[in-house]
Amino acid sequence: MSDQPDAPADLPQLRALDPTAAPRASSGEPPSPTLYIPNRLLVSGFPSTERDLRLDDLHAALQPQGLSARHTAKTLRRIGRLSNTRGPQRDLLNQIWVSTVVLEPDEAGAAAPDAWAVLQKLRDSASADLLARLSLEHVVRPAGYWGGIGYWGGIPYWGGIPYWGGIPYWGGIGSNSLSEYLVPGRGGRMPVSVALQDPALRARALPRNPVVAVLDTVVAEHPWFTDPKRVLRLAVSDGELVPDATALAPTPLNLLTGEAPPVQGHGTFIAGLIRQGCPEATILTIPVMNDEGVAEEGDVLDALTALLQRHIAGQDANRPGDCVDVVSLSLGYYAEDQSYLSSPVKVLLDRFAEQGILVVAGVGNDASTQPFVPAALSADPPARITATSKPPLASVGALNPDVSSIALFSNELPLVSAYRAGVSVISTYPQVDGAGEPSTVTADRRRSTVDPDDYSGGFAAWSGTSFSTPVLAAELAAQLAASGDDLTDVGIAAMRKRAIKALKTCLGRQQP
Repeated sequence: MSDQPDAPADLPQLRALDPTAAPRASSGEPPSPTLYIPNRLLVSGFPSTERDLRLDDLHAALQPQGLSARHTAKTLRRIGRLSNTRGPQRDLLNQIWVSTVVLEPDEAGAAAPDAWAVLQKLRDSASADLLARLSLEHVVRPAGYWGGIGYWGGIPYWGGIPYWGGIPYWGGIGSNSLSEYLVPGRGGRMPVSVALQDPALRARALPRNPVVAVLDTVVAEHPWFTDPKRVLRLAVSDGELVPDATALAPTPLNLLTGEAPPVQGHGTFIAGLIRQGCPEATILTIPVMNDEGVAEEGDVLDALTALLQRHIAGQDANRPGDCVDVVSLSLGYYAEDQSYLSSPVKVLLDRFAEQGILVVAGVGNDASTQPFVPAALSADPPARITATSKPPLASVGALNPDVSSIALFSNELPLVSAYRAGVSVISTYPQVDGAGEPSTVTADRRRSTVDPDDYSGGFAAWSGTSFSTPVLAAELAAQLAASGDDLTDVGIAAMRKRAIKALKTCLGRQQP
């Protein structure tokens, strides 16, 4: 059974880190706001001994706080499946492995732990080696614009957290201006008619198609996505990628209101943009986020780890079909401090770069300068391609339909690698019909005005850096396909070289 994203009712409690009330780090600096799971920590490093498996070092450090820790059941299953791994694959696990652990009070009735406060106390007492392996488990949200304001909007799991809509930390831009993008006709999600055949019907035959991996919501059934050779649907099961049948299930609506969940169709929309931009690409999908737009950081890391293991095994055994060329990430979290520069996601994505895989990530949609991870990890491509050169992560902001001005909601990071179309773009959408009705319908129901939430035609317009991201991902894949390079050569040196060439070519194209 695959580890599908949790249904809303099964989600753990989420918490917003309040800079005005949260314990400060030893530096005295207040943290920045972020969303996290308050009773969990992430622990880096594969448990290589029984002592590691029992979390002895962490237990000892937590004892003065009256706490203990345990692996989640999902983590234990992953460890069990991989415990006999040896050689290079074990070395890889030692570098990139992350376990999810649950914090629990030793005494019944004691107050529930808060992971941020626990970490600050550990920084005064635990060893530097242990501290370097610990981090919050963040809540990962889409980089798209979906019907609430940015990262904080529309989450139904709070209970008194004052951070959704009109956040006082971003500064300067009022929510009224940003919310224009939520209005149908001005960037909001809406059904559209498309007179366009599946672009894959005109795709060129290649010895090997470039592969673009999408970690997002489920890619639904759609007339464009019926060929299993063009869309490879996988899911994570105990740390391993297996065939995913989720898309074959009916797309659920809210039974009480008949409305679609906030980000329903997000992954399907992204897949359609990749298909339009590079008809030759094979789209590899892994669901990590539910239709409410919530993912746990540990689940995203599990999926990335499994994808990387599959890719490296394909390189080692010269199985090009198991390798990935581009990873498109339209999701992320706001970093609470500078620890993101050595975070588990940074370590993992660095290894993607080492293997020659291009990674693109959306910058987020709150008109904010706070680091949105992983996009905040972007860097410029190397000036010269050498034996040690690696393709850096590329961050993507959104352009308005004039393709010259930056969308008001698009975040500003120290480096935004590229801007691409991200407002009122058109793509594939699940063929669902919500509870809304046309404003006018004739008695025989043969004629009517537009039904505002009937997506039976399978296409929609939508806005966000979530969608400018796959535009660049597809552009990179198309550049690889057109380069004349041998894509069947999946050796590390060959993949690095052509990835950097494609990135430099695409980033060199006109932008604001």
